[in-house]
Amino acid sequence: MATRALPPLKALRAFEAAARHANFTAAAEELSITHSAVSQQIRILEDYLGQPLFTREARGVVLLPHAREYFAEVQSSLDRIAAATVAVKSPGGRRTLRVCTSPSLAMKWLIPRLGGFQLLAPDVEVQLSTMGRQFIDRADATNDVVIQRMPMQRPEHTCVRVLDDYLLPVASPRFIQNNRVHAAADCLGHPLLQVSGGMDAWPRWFGLAGLEVPPQLPGPVFDHQFLCMQAAMNDLGIALVPWCLLQEDVHADRLRPLFARPRLQGPGVYAQYRTDNPQAGLARQFIDWLGLQGHAGS
Repeated sequence: MATRALPPLKALRAFEAAARHANFTAAAEELSITHSAVSQQIRILEDYLGQPLFTREARGVVLLPHAREYFAEVQSSLDRIAAATVAVKSPGGRRTLRVCTSPSLAMKWLIPRLGGFQLLAPDVEVQLSTMGRQFIDRADATNDVVIQRMPMQRPEHTCVRVLDDYLLPVASPRFIQNNRVHAAADCLGHPLLQVSGGMDAWPRWFGLAGLEVPPQLPGPVFDHQFLCMQAAMNDLGIALVPWCLLQEDVHADRLRPLFARPRLQGPGVYAQYRTDNPQAGLARQFIDWLGLQGHAGS
């Protein structure tokens, strides 16, 4: 077998940290070396590759376009090495992955699919916890993966979009049978079920349907999306729900979309993990799997 053409591994570590932080000083602090040592390792790697990797700016460094894909590959490779190392240090033992998300995403999207990941990685125990949207920003310190319906930006973390989503009005089959709802305007004559964190959703949906309505509409308000969905299943009114949370209930005919259009575009579902965590490789494997679930269900 031909000898692998590998660059100096110390230089790769310095490059990955500097690119992730966009700052040589922060990379030096993470690696417990000096700023000049990071600069020297970057020069060694640039000499090895025969081209520069960064542009220097007043507040840090920026990857050159040709270096961005290289950074992604290097980061992924180091994550896998870290995960393999953890596995070797505890041979035959089960690995634990701590995942935190909102109650609605956990109940309506993640848990129904989680068995597929257990088949893919039977040695991994997924410990799932939930937090409300207003508190989930605090979850990253004690969790390997955080999932929520909005982008997250934190130092030393990578955030990946795993699912596109859009909202549709839905009701129970019995509600649809007993009430006249043939056009978007008909919804205004029935209870509109709402979620406390998304009170603007119904007015925005009506706007897409060409109807001008007040910025706030009357109707029952619930703390969590899954409570709003449960209320719809119990014939209490019409809910505006992300499709990613609806699929299981639509397939089981517990809820039915009232209209295919308009679709109110949602923020998407994002997963975040800490890149310097020993579990980073396993976290990335889980997030890649999440992305496949999102693609399959779109």
